[in-house]
Amino acid sequence: MSSTATLDDVPIGAAANEFDYRPVPPLVPVSAAFLLFSITAFMWDVLVIIPLVGCLLAFLAWRQVSRAPQYYSGATAAKVILLVLATMTVSASALHAYSFATEVPDGFSRVSFASDISDKGFVVNKGRMDLHPDVQKLTDKPLFLKGYMYPTKQFQDIQTFVLCKDSGDCCFGGQPKVTDMIYIEMTKGQMVNHRSGLVAVAGTFRASPTLDPTGLNPVYKLECDFFSGAKTSY
Repeated sequence: MSSTATLDDVPIGAAANEFDYRPVPPLVPVSAAFLLFSITAFMWDVLVIIPLVGCLLAFLAWRQVSRAPQYYSGATAAKVILLVLATMTVSASALHAYSFATEVPDGFSRVSFASDISDKGFVVNKGRMDLHPDVQKLTDKPLFLKGYMYPTKQFQDIQTFVLCKDSGDCCFGGQPKVTDMIYIEMTKGQMVNHRSGLVAVAGTFRASPTLDPTGLNPVYKLECDFFSGAKTSY
């Protein structure tokens, strides 16, 4: 005796499961895209924000799926993406922290061009302009600081150049303030090539008016023993 199964003989739950489809929330593939862009976080410290934002998006995606598992899928993918992005955030941050801690050459003290020198400006002493006391304390000291090379027509084999505190219009759109510049003189016959990004220099800091080929005539000077591209932006 034979029997033929019909759709009515299939349990309702089994039929539903056969055609069950739960979409993946858009936040899951969006956070996955941040995995690729997050590689740049290892190249520049400011870009650590990319994997950090990716972590937030992956967490929101995981929470969205967890709150409505009957409507969405992708919880596992969201958790894996979150874990990878969190690892990248911590690793990139640790790398840049190490670079910051080790980038100053032996024998030099780190100072901020902007806050420790430029922002101090000048003071009036007995009716004449004079160095700020805090800047005066830095003179004749071995210092390490960062800034931007003022652009000139020379790009290679540079022995002297003007370092500006930032790359904004105040430095490259006209005449920088005298407190925003340092005249850099390479020592021991060293020569460097022009860099458009942030650079690091170390040498003996002086405070005396300097005539230079650009005509900017900074009041600060650094007898530079060390020159390199900056490893960190702070």
